[in-house]
Amino acid sequence: MIKVKQNATRIALVAAIAIATAITSAPSSATAAAECAIDAAAVIYPAPQQACLTGWISAPASFEIDADERLVGSQALDYLAEALGKKGMSASPEDGAGLISFEFGGPEHETVFRQEGYRIEVSAGDRAEIKISARTGAGFFYAALTLEQLIAKGGAKLAAGEVIDFPAFSYRGVLEGGYSVWSHEKRLAIIEWTGKMKMNSFIYAPKEGMYFRRRWRAPHPDEEMEWFKQYVEASARNHVEFAYSLSPAMSMEYSDPAEFEVLAAKYARMQEIGVRRFGIFFDDVLPYLSTPADRAAYKNIAEAEVEVTNKLLDALRERDRDVKLFFVPNQYWGWTPTDYMRIVREKLHPDIDIGWTGRDIVSNSIPADDVREFIKLVGRPPAIGDNWSPLGPVERRDPDIYKLTSSYLNNPYGFADDSRAKMSRFVDSTVADYGWNPEAYDPARSIRRASEIIAGGQPAGDALLLALLIKGEKVSPANIAHIPALLESLSDASKAAGSAASLRELLNSYSSALPAAELSPMFAAEVAPALEKGLDAFSRASAALASMSLPADSASVDQIKKILGLKK
Repeated sequence: MIKVKQNATRIALVAAIAIATAITSAPSSATAAAECAIDAAAVIYPAPQQACLTGWISAPASFEIDADERLVGSQALDYLAEALGKKGMSASPEDGAGLISFEFGGPEHETVFRQEGYRIEVSAGDRAEIKISARTGAGFFYAALTLEQLIAKGGAKLAAGEVIDFPAFSYRGVLEGGYSVWSHEKRLAIIEWTGKMKMNSFIYAPKEGMYFRRRWRAPHPDEEMEWFKQYVEASARNHVEFAYSLSPAMSMEYSDPAEFEVLAAKYARMQEIGVRRFGIFFDDVLPYLSTPADRAAYKNIAEAEVEVTNKLLDALRERDRDVKLFFVPNQYWGWTPTDYMRIVREKLHPDIDIGWTGRDIVSNSIPADDVREFIKLVGRPPAIGDNWSPLGPVERRDPDIYKLTSSYLNNPYGFADDSRAKMSRFVDSTVADYGWNPEAYDPARSIRRASEIIAGGQPAGDALLLALLIKGEKVSPANIAHIPALLESLSDASKAAGSAASLRELLNSYSSALPAAELSPMFAAEVAPALEKGLDAFSRASAALASMSLPADSASVDQIKKILGLKK
């Protein structure tokens, strides 16, 4: 049972006490003295900033929850009750119940958005006790997400110790910006999932969205407006900021006041349903003034785009002084000192963020020095909208970029088609991990944890990615690095028998784990062909190993590689 307090003065009192005894970012001396026996990054995802997990303790079957809903927020409390239920536990205290208490506090961190840090202390005495402190509803929500991970599957054990955690980037999330469009159902599911991964931003900007670009003037039908209301509500439930965008660049006559009124009215309609962050895209079109009136009014396309964007900010602020707007320029990559970028630097309102993809449209790497070059060019930090889309981890992004910009979102453009939308979770899980704690980020570890979570455990996660490789997807080698090593050992007389037995055992475990993987129905439908091919390949490879003469010749090894998608 969740005990909800209604004493408003308690919030102020707790806040005053917490501020007076500010919590530092270092673990307590008692925790620091204990051995941190559990690898926190193997339990908590995204990897936490600081954690000392001292061991597994017996978990009670139920918890008493001591919380003031106005302080903690219904989102965190609702999620906690749901998470306990999934673990076979209850929020209705029985004999031997543990205690989960919430209070104001936790770490403070640098941010341009909101405080999202939290602290969890788990101890075992006369009863299991969990203390959670945070400064905002988002912090409490993220603490609830972490607490769920600290409870072992089945609910019998609980990781004891201390977690002090907060994000590096202020804005982290998903940009739906590819050349297709997700269905309402999948977009809604991805927004929900975005918050569950401790990401806080979702940008609606599908290039082939019916009313995003080609028909930007036309109002959304009533059915779609109902969809947007659901996106706003789902975002609020999961502490995600939903951003609505349009791209008028293909056909707008910038100098026509009537055209601007149509544009502003479409954004205003979104303000009416609660959207407070917006974007305007001028990317992926030829940088020309296309009408006689515009050529007479402006010398450079940048003048037109910047004027419209500044006017849009003014129009949005008439309804909401705290509204946020970002601008995606025609020149959205690199740092070439063109007249276009000079005008953007000189004339774009300083409160408007500028979207940027790095050195290239699809950047192989984003070093901190590249970010510095962009800042030199435009006089402000970029809002990074990465274009990174493998079935694998984000990588080669410097760990200190967060010191130069507050925003890191990713456009999983390779999964823009609705038939592949949920597969974007592989790469975007690692985006969440990198965005939360880039200095501890390990791409290989991250994608293995991501696949484990997506499939509901290991070896199902590894089996799933191998099945996708067999089907022909470009899969990160991190999840399957052990397989080529075993295959090469088949030709070594001293190792062949052991390697063959190990590989057969592994493939048989994949054959058992893959059908039992805990996949959502939408995702299962997307990967069904891969599952079928994978299971067939595991069986054929195992049979080939059983009949193989050892040590194996190169042709026999190549046969196994081809079956498993490791060689064409």
